[in-house]
Amino acid sequence: MHHTLSSSRVSVSRDDTAISNEINLLELLVLLWRKKLTIGLFTFSGLAAALIYVFTAEPKWTSVAYVHKPRLEQVSAYLDQRRAMARVDSNKPVDTAALTQTLFNRFISLAVAKKNRIEFLATTDYYKQLLAKNDSDFRQRFLLHMMARENLKVISVDKNQIAPYFELSFSANSPETAQRVLRDYLDWINTLAFRMVDEEFNDELNAQLLSRETELANIEFSLKTQRENRVAQLEAALHSARLAGLKDYIVGRNIDGNTVIELSDARHLFMLGENYLMAELETARTTPLIYPPRYYEMKRELRELQPLRKYEVKTLSYDYQLAPTLPLRRDRPRRLPVVLLGMTVGAMLGGFWVLGRMAIARSL
Repeated sequence: MHHTLSSSRVSVSRDDTAISNEINLLELLVLLWRKKLTIGLFTFSGLAAALIYVFTAEPKWTSVAYVHKPRLEQVSAYLDQRRAMARVDSNKPVDTAALTQTLFNRFISLAVAKKNRIEFLATTDYYKQLLAKNDSDFRQRFLLHMMARENLKVISVDKNQIAPYFELSFSANSPETAQRVLRDYLDWINTLAFRMVDEEFNDELNAQLLSRETELANIEFSLKTQRENRVAQLEAALHSARLAGLKDYIVGRNIDGNTVIELSDARHLFMLGENYLMAELETARTTPLIYPPRYYEMKRELRELQPLRKYEVKTLSYDYQLAPTLPLRRDRPRRLPVVLLGMTVGAMLGGFWVLGRMAIARSL
C-alpha cells in the first residue's frame, strides 16, 4: 500500500514539473514579445553595424587564370631558330616536346618564386597606391610580403586532371585592377622565362661560333706558319746557291736513268740553283694560301650561325586554358550574408539582454 502511494506522488511531481516548464516557456515567450522593442533595437543595431562594415570595408576581387605548356605553333619562330642551328650542327633533329616543356617549366618555376612576386609587385601601380596608407618602411615591406603571400598565388597542378594546368590568381580592390595586374604578371614572367632560356641557347650558339672561329684561326695560323718557314728555307737556300755560284740545278744521283736531287733535307735546297730558287721564292711569297676543304666548310657554317645572334624571337612560354578573368562577384564582403549575420547576432544579443535583466530582477 505504501509503495502505491509513493508511485502516485512521483507521478504527480513529474506532471507538476511539466506544467511548470510549459508555464516558464510561455512566460519567456511573453516576456520576449513584451520586450520586442528592445530586441528590435538590438537587431537594428546589428543591421546598422553590418551595413557600415559592408560599405566601408575594402572589397576583394580575385582574377584567375589557368595555364599549361605552349602549343607548337606558339613557339614556331623560336623553333626555326633552333632548327637553323641544328642544321649546321650535324643536322640533328630538334625535340619539340622537350623544348615546349622546358619553356613552361621555367615559366612556372619563376612564377612560383616569392622573390619574383615581390620584385614584380613592387613595380605595380596598385602597390604604389596602397603605399599612401603605409608611411613607415616596415609597413611598406610588410605590405609587399603580405601581397606576395596572400594576393598573388600560384597553385600547383593536379596531376590527376585530364588536362593538367596551373592556376594563377591575384586579388585587388577592384575587378579591373585584379585582372590587369594578373595579366601583367603573366607577361612579365613570360619575358623573364624566355630571356633565361634564350640566354642558354645563346651560350650554346656562342660556343658553336667560338669553336669554328678557333678552328679557322688554327688553320690560318698553320698555313701562314708553313709559308713563313718555306720562305725562310728558300731564302737560305738561295743565299747558299749564290755563294756556291750555282745558277741551275745540279745532278744528284742517277737511278735507272732518272736524275734525283736530294731535297729531303732543307740544307740541300741550294742544289736547285739560283734561278729555280728565285722562282720558288717569288711563288711562296705571292701565291695565295691554299686552304683545305674543312676551312671553307667552317666559313659556310659561320655564315649560317652568325645571323642567329641577331635573330629577334617573340614567343609564349605558356598557353591559356583560361585567360585572366574579370571577376563578376567579389570575394568579400558578401553583402547579403553579412547583413543577415548582423541582424541575427543583434537579435540574439537583444534576447540575451532581456533574459539577463529578468534573471537579475528575480534574484534580487
